[in-house]
Amino acid sequence: MLKSSLGLLCTLAWLFTGHSDVIQYLPFLHNQANSNQQPLHYLYRAYRAGDEQALEQLSQRAIALNDGYWLHFAKLAGSAQAKRYFSYLQVGNEGNKAAIKALNYSAKRGELDAQVALYHHWITQNQLEKAQHWLSRAAKRDASSALMYAKWLSLKGQESQALESLQIAQQLGSAEALKLLNMRAGSAPKKYSELTLASSKAVVENCAQRLQFVASSLHSVMQGQAFIDNFANDERLKTLPICINRPLWLAPDSLTCSGNWQGAGRLGCNMTRMSQSLFGQRFTHVVVLAQAGKANVHNGVMFLDSQDDYNVFVHELAHFAGFIDEYPLSEGLASVICELNDAPNLRVSRQGHQPDMLGWQGLTKGQRIAVSESRTCDNHQAQAYKPSTKMTFMEFYDVPYIPPIYLRAWAERLANKPLLTPAYINFYQGYDAKGDTEQGTYWRTRYQHYLQAD
Repeated sequence: MLKSSLGLLCTLAWLFTGHSDVIQYLPFLHNQANSNQQPLHYLYRAYRAGDEQALEQLSQRAIALNDGYWLHFAKLAGSAQAKRYFSYLQVGNEGNKAAIKALNYSAKRGELDAQVALYHHWITQNQLEKAQHWLSRAAKRDASSALMYAKWLSLKGQESQALESLQIAQQLGSAEALKLLNMRAGSAPKKYSELTLASSKAVVENCAQRLQFVASSLHSVMQGQAFIDNFANDERLKTLPICINRPLWLAPDSLTCSGNWQGAGRLGCNMTRMSQSLFGQRFTHVVVLAQAGKANVHNGVMFLDSQDDYNVFVHELAHFAGFIDEYPLSEGLASVICELNDAPNLRVSRQGHQPDMLGWQGLTKGQRIAVSESRTCDNHQAQAYKPSTKMTFMEFYDVPYIPPIYLRAWAERLANKPLLTPAYINFYQGYDAKGDTEQGTYWRTRYQHYLQAD
C-alpha cells in the first residue's frame, strides 16, 4: 500500500510558482537530492526548474520507495514510468485485465518499472512464483530489486544465490548491499593463538552494555540491522548506556542452533562453536538471530528467531538487566523467581502483605509510587507487584509503554556491573563443560577484566 508524505504539502505553493530564479541552482538541487533525507522533494524542484531528466529520476526513486505522494505528482507532470505504475495499482477486477496485459508487454520488452510493478502486483495477489519471476528480472539491472531479491532468496534458504544477488546490488550502486557485504567480510573467525586479552580490557568503554548481533543468513543480518536502526531512533531508550556493534554475518556452520535446545522447548545454540567467531571482538552481550524457536535470554546471550520483531527485542533486552516478565510464569520458573526479590520491575511478598518499596522510592524523585499487582506469580503462593498501574512492555511484547520509573531502574541496574551477566559466562561454562581449560580460561579472564574496567 502506497504511503503518503503529507508533511511536505506546505511546500507546494512555492513549487508551483515561477522557476526561472532557480535554474542556476540545478547542481545544488541534484546534490541535495543525493544527500538529503527528502531527495524526492529536491528532484521535483529540479524538474520544476527545467530539468526533464529529474522527472524520470523522481519516478524511479518514488517507485523504489513506494512513495505514492511523489508518484502522483510525477504522473501529473507526464512521467511515463509513473503512469504505467499507476496503471498496475488500478488493477483489481476483471475489467482491468488490459492494464496487466500492457504491463506485461512493457516488462517483456525490458522496461524496469513495469517489471517492478508486476512484482508488486503478483505479491498482492499471493502469486509468489510470478512475483519472483519479475523480481529476478528486475534484479539484474536495479539495485533496490537486487537487494530485495537477495533477501527473498535468503528466506528460501538459498544463501549462495542470495549472496550473488547481493553482490549484483552492490555493483549496481547499493550502499546498503556494500554495508552488508562488509559485515560478512569482517566476520571471519580468528585463531585463538593470534589473540591477546589487550583488546578486551576496554570492552565497555562508555557503554554499560555493548551488544553483538550474530547471524548466519542474509535475512537475519538484515533483521538485526533493522533492530539496530530502530534502537537508534527509539526515544524511550535514548538515556540508557547501551551500545550496539554492527552485526556479524557468520558462516552457516558457525551457528548451530535448535528451537528445542537440550529439550528445553526454547531456542538455543552451541556456545563453544559460536564463540570461535567472537574471540577478540569487543562486546559484553550477544544477540543471536536464528531461524526458528522461542525467544529467550540465558545469562548474557539473547536468542531471537526470524519472526521476532523489534518489540520482542526490547522486551528481551530488559531481561539482560534483570527485568522479569509480568505475565504468569510457569510453576517451575515461578518457584524460583517468586522466592526472590531483586528484579528492577517487581517486588514479591506473601499474600496479604505489602511489598517492600524502599528500592523504588529512590527512583521517584519524591513522587508517589503507583503500585499494582503483577500476574508474574499467579502460579505461586506469593504475590508480585509492579511500580505501575498500566500494562507495560514486560507483560505483552506489543505494548510499547515503559514507565519512567522502569527506565530509571534500568539505568541504575546497568551501572551495577556485579548484577549483570555478560556472555563471557555462557562461553566459559560451555568450555568448562567440555573440559577445555585453555579456552575456558580466556573467557573467564575476560569476565574478570570486565568487572575491573572503569
